[in-house]
Amino acid sequence: MSWQLYRWVWQLCSPLHIGTTPAGSLNRTRLYIPARTMWAALTAEVARQQAASSFPDYQQIGEMLREYARFSYLFPAENINGRWCAWLPRYEQGKEAGGLFWHCEDGNVDPIPDRQLRQRLLDTRPGTAIAPGSGTAEEGSLREFEYIMPYWRPKDGQSEPQPVAFVGYVFFKDPASQREREKKNKLETACEILKKAQEIRELFVGGEIRYGFGRLTLIPFSEQESWEQTKQCFGYKVNTVSIQSPEYLLAHAQEANVAVGDREVLFGWDWQTPHQLNDLHWMPGTKLEGPLNYTIDEVGRWVKHNAGENAI
Repeated sequence: MSWQLYRWVWQLCSPLHIGTTPAGSLNRTRLYIPARTMWAALTAEVARQQAASSFPDYQQIGEMLREYARFSYLFPAENINGRWCAWLPRYEQGKEAGGLFWHCEDGNVDPIPDRQLRQRLLDTRPGTAIAPGSGTAEEGSLREFEYIMPYWRPKDGQSEPQPVAFVGYVFFKDPASQREREKKNKLETACEILKKAQEIRELFVGGEIRYGFGRLTLIPFSEQESWEQTKQCFGYKVNTVSIQSPEYLLAHAQEANVAVGDREVLFGWDWQTPHQLNDLHWMPGTKLEGPLNYTIDEVGRWVKHNAGENAI
């Protein structure tokens, strides 16, 4: 089965909020965009473009993208010497008491603690729910929420702020394989959807998008190509949609041979129905043990299998 791997870069053009577990009255945000969030945004945009004057068929487009595409998580990136370099999470032991650190793809920048990256990326603003009957603030709903700023906060507090981007990878299955030719109608639909997806130049992701949050614009790889075709995913070799012997998780995984990391329960919605994604998952940045491969599943999680097994 033939898959093509591309690296894509999206510049953040407005504040971004990707919700996670709150802390008291503070609605916290993740520092990365999960694959499932990106799939949902791309599904919505392609469905609206396909619909013309009819109601968008979100479910059909979403299911087709799940079958013919796989997405990595997207991580915050900084422009270093003309190339967008992502900051990747890593849990470490014995380094300044251990914990979560962020490593730059550039390799020439020292790792920084999670607190320091948050200081450079995040800000907060107040918000409240409106009571429908009175049009005033609903009692007990006052809160603050974190968001990722469109510009990096300067390290020295004096230099010009630099734009924030998000870097990730997308795998596209070739619908023209012998197995898929037998399903002519499905093949034609898949080709059309994948073509539309590659033409997208703007997406809205995350929460508060009705208030202008979450606007991403594509940074083309070149004048001829929208995305950069590659054979590695964040430096790890790939086989179809399998990550080969990674040292750290760069997505959520339910099962993993873990040296050090953290876990959380994932929860989401499918077609307006609440859907719990199994149990506890190891979080991105978890350090792994052993030469295992991980396949990217339909919602972007990493599923382990033995290094000698074939990927899908």
